[in-house]
Amino acid sequence: MEQTAEYRPVSAWAVAGLLAGACSALAVVTRFAWVLPLLGIGLSVAALIDIARPGAAKAGRPLALAGLALAIGFGAQAVTTAAVDRWIVSHRACAAATVWIDAVREGRMAEAVGVSVLPPVSSVPDAAADETNAERIERFTTLPAVRVVAACGAGRPAVLEAEPTGADDGGWTVRVSLADCGGGDSTLRFVVAPRIVASGAAAIERWTVSAVDLER
Repeated sequence: MEQTAEYRPVSAWAVAGLLAGACSALAVVTRFAWVLPLLGIGLSVAALIDIARPGAAKAGRPLALAGLALAIGFGAQAVTTAAVDRWIVSHRACAAATVWIDAVREGRMAEAVGVSVLPPVSSVPDAAADETNAERIERFTTLPAVRVVAACGAGRPAVLEAEPTGADDGGWTVRVSLADCGGGDSTLRFVVAPRIVASGAAAIERWTVSAVDLER
C-alpha cells in the first residue's frame, strides 16, 4: 500500500509575523520599539490572508495566530503601562505644585523655599551661596507669584493641566488658575522636575519647583 503525504510549504508571512510578535516584548521596555507590535499585527494578518487564498495550499496558520496574539498582547501592555506611568507622574507633578501653593498660602515660606530653585541673586555664580536662609526667604517673598498666592486668603488656586516639558530632566509644566483667588483669568505656570536625593542609606525621588511664572 502506498501512502502519499501532501506537502504544504509554510507561509513566510506567518514566520515573519511570529518573529515580529515575539520581538514586540521590547515595546514594553522602550517606546522606540512600539512599531514592532504594529509590524507583527500587519505581518500576521497578511499571513492569514495568504494562507486562506483559494489554491494557496500553504501551512502556518497557528504561527500567524500566535504572532498576532503576541503582537496584540505586548502592544496593549506597552500602551497601558505608558498611560499608567504618565498618569502617576502627572499627579506627582501636580502634587509638587500643590505643596508649594499650600505652603505659601499658609505662610510656611521656609518650606516653600525648600522645594524651590530660586533664580540667581546676580550675575555672579557664587553670589547665591553667600545668602543666609533668612535672606533667601525674604527674596522669595518678593517674587510676584509668591505675593499673589500669599494674598489668596481662603481661596485655593486650582490645577488646570499638566504636561511634560520635553526636557531630558523629566520636567513637567503645571498650570494653575487664580480665579478662586480673585485673579480673574491669570494663571501660574510651574516648572517642576524630579531629582534623586540621598536619604540615609537609600535614594529617594524628590520633586522640585524650578520656576514659577505669573501669566496674565
